[in-house]
Amino acid sequence: MITTEKFVFIHMHKTGGQSINHIVEQCIPSFQQIGYHYPHHLLPSEYSALPIVGMVRNPWDWYISWYAFNIRMKGANPLFFILSDACQADYKKTLKNLISLGSDTPASQNYRNALVEILPETLDGNQGVGLTKDDIRHFNDDDNGYYSWQFKRMHGNLESKNTYIGRFENLQDEFLSIMDKLCVEETDSIREKFKGAAHLNKSSHSHYSRYYDDELRDLVAHKEALLIDKYGYEFEQLNDSDKVIQFPSVQMYGIQDSFQKLAGKESNYLLLSSDIDVEPIKNKLAQISEQVWAESDRDKQFEAHRQTQSLLLIHDDDFRHYNPTYRDIYSQFEAELKPLLDFIADYFQHDGFIVRLLFAKLQGHGKISVHTDGVYSLLKCHRIHVPIITNDKAIFTVGGEQKVMRVGEMWEINNATLHAVDNQSDEDRIHMIVDWVPNSTVRAEDKNPASKQASVSNISSAPASRNQFAGNKVGRNDPCPCNSGKKFKKCHGALH
Repeated sequence: MITTEKFVFIHMHKTGGQSINHIVEQCIPSFQQIGYHYPHHLLPSEYSALPIVGMVRNPWDWYISWYAFNIRMKGANPLFFILSDACQADYKKTLKNLISLGSDTPASQNYRNALVEILPETLDGNQGVGLTKDDIRHFNDDDNGYYSWQFKRMHGNLESKNTYIGRFENLQDEFLSIMDKLCVEETDSIREKFKGAAHLNKSSHSHYSRYYDDELRDLVAHKEALLIDKYGYEFEQLNDSDKVIQFPSVQMYGIQDSFQKLAGKESNYLLLSSDIDVEPIKNKLAQISEQVWAESDRDKQFEAHRQTQSLLLIHDDDFRHYNPTYRDIYSQFEAELKPLLDFIADYFQHDGFIVRLLFAKLQGHGKISVHTDGVYSLLKCHRIHVPIITNDKAIFTVGGEQKVMRVGEMWEINNATLHAVDNQSDEDRIHMIVDWVPNSTVRAEDKNPASKQASVSNISSAPASRNQFAGNKVGRNDPCPCNSGKKFKKCHGALH
């Protein structure tokens, strides 16, 4: 928000706020910036009597602009990251998740739970998200959509005579009209600046109506009725074609290979089978000594796995995506593993191969902290969990959704999004973890040994003095270890 001697301007996302901020800053000497995307309730008390000024946008248009902006940012916004199922969902599902975020449904509650894990405690230093953990904890509104909830949160009492809202669609005239009403002395100067001003931070997309089918259009009409009715908006159908334009989804690493975790069927978990016989594997594991379990350094390499031990059967420390290494211990389990691995190959129609296989033991009362997996090969694989030894107090959380995985089941999880495990029992929990790589995701450079990537990311949402990435300290301005070519703060560091 910004303050002047005559008014407070609230910068609501995607309503021309950056353009107005820029012009006001140049024209009004008393201009002061007080936080970025700060809501009305954070206004310092000395400014509480000033009129509140803001801009509103056609809700159908606002949602499309929000999505277009975030795909340009490659999903770095935590709100987008979570609601797009870690960039796995298409634009329609992502927007439906956002519109209904405050709903009473289990899915919406799961998304809110995940956001509480990743959002900051305060807006100090906020550079765009504009939400805190407490905002989401108290967001439970089954009647209004996200935009109406956020608009009320930002501007306060919309019925107050001290609140002045202009329409984005006629931004310059409406803002100048408000300046005239408030007798702002610099109104003429603002008018001149507007004449030559460019629209800052503009999203690139076609007319919003071309992205809506009937279902999505009607959902906005229902959920955003408050703003639609109050400010006289309607859905403008400007094109003659009935064909809906499909927004591109964000593809991690820029690879358009149509790969989706869980085959796009679910957001967090997908049950592949509930009739898996793991008894032969369990019996073979009973013969493995504690010394062998302790030989893996996975618990030392990654902060999230400090309370685990692993047996690495198919694994490469560089997390390669091709030509995996079968370690010596694999041969000890080969016969017992064959029925399970044959099932997995059949399930994926033999289109691909196993690039990693390991047994992971989580100690009694141990936890795997909230994190995401960020290397290309971890994002472009189907991550499969098969419980071998477990209990009803071993709770898996993916995308804010909790589940108890039982012996005999085989699950694919979305390891691209936030996930964690809490073993609340006295007993150790052991899962077999398999990463299946579709052939379509193997790149030319994966087949070239000289171009192996040697980075892995575990992004914890826990507060830290500096961001942690792969167990190493990474500065905000350092290159991101995921090899994207961006600075850490503009890539995976933006998820904090």
